[in-house]
Amino acid sequence: MTLKDLFRDTIRRPMLLPFHPLYRFYKGGGLVQSFRGIPGRPDDWWSEDWVGSCTIAGNRGPDGSEQGLSTVEVKDAGPVTLKSLVESFPEEMIGASFAERFGPDIAFLVKMLSPAGPVPLHIHPDRAWARKYLKSKFSKVEGWILLDTPGDGIEPAYFATGFKDGITREWFREMVDSKNGKALREMLHRTEVHPGEVYVAYPGVPHCVGPQVLAIEVQEPTDHMVIAEWNGLDEAVATMGLGWDTALSLIDYKPTDQKTAVASARQQPIVLRKRGENRETRLVNTDVLDFFDVILLEVADEIAVEDGRFSIDIVTEGAGTIEGDFGIMPIRRGEAFACAASFGHRFRTVGQPLKVVRCMGPLV
Repeated sequence: MTLKDLFRDTIRRPMLLPFHPLYRFYKGGGLVQSFRGIPGRPDDWWSEDWVGSCTIAGNRGPDGSEQGLSTVEVKDAGPVTLKSLVESFPEEMIGASFAERFGPDIAFLVKMLSPAGPVPLHIHPDRAWARKYLKSKFSKVEGWILLDTPGDGIEPAYFATGFKDGITREWFREMVDSKNGKALREMLHRTEVHPGEVYVAYPGVPHCVGPQVLAIEVQEPTDHMVIAEWNGLDEAVATMGLGWDTALSLIDYKPTDQKTAVASARQQPIVLRKRGENRETRLVNTDVLDFFDVILLEVADEIAVEDGRFSIDIVTEGAGTIEGDFGIMPIRRGEAFACAASFGHRFRTVGQPLKVVRCMGPLV
């Protein structure tokens, strides 16, 4: 078999995505590792699992190497990047209409997060700002599907977003320059969070999460962010190399009330399909579909998937099988895999209900 033949055979079946830790700017990862079947490893700086990624991270690893690209095991060839499979077979992997719009790119990124403490306050640009200053067609709208929210025993897990009254750009800059992260965080609206909830961070809106939240994060395929709550050690990383004057221009300083801030971020699920106890539910609001899509499959016996969309799937509860022309593959909680757009398949349970979160690119 040629390498291309091996690649083609690989994309005709579920592509298992191994645990893929990245070195990041906050400690965490313990809950993710336990969920992924790697117990006993403490929180550390390898705090994010980039489950399904064709994106290079904005920061390098401790040894100076690039990080971020997920790999898939190809029989008789070893690990290859998911990106290379998409570029080799764009129509089969992501669909002809999707490839026509975005090129050979999945156009989204899937991570798993479990911060040990509060994630530093940060902000993402909108697409116009990203085009102007970063020469990027993508911004970084991102959403969290919360799987567990134990907190750290000192304070509950929370999501904080949007400014309270009294904020000015001048005051914000002063707090950034003085590295007063506590003051910055206190100016955001905070809400305690619970498993099953979904929140989205929209462009320009400052936000932070923590502590000890286990979440699937789905986002646009970039690492664009301004880390306003910084430690003073690396301004280039905190500002994407743009300096504070430019970086802080992406923020929406308009205040809002608690109810509006939380309601704007929290997503309302929509049931798309139901048969008996089997259910397919979209977890994000319609205004998010220009950026990415997330669907929860709750499988009581079986559900077929024939929508012709590429997806990164994460099994969040139970065990079962995924079946198709390739045969039958057992799946269980904590596993993740990529499914090509051309790959028709069905999920079945094995003695217990099965939940699968399907993460997808923009709805075309």
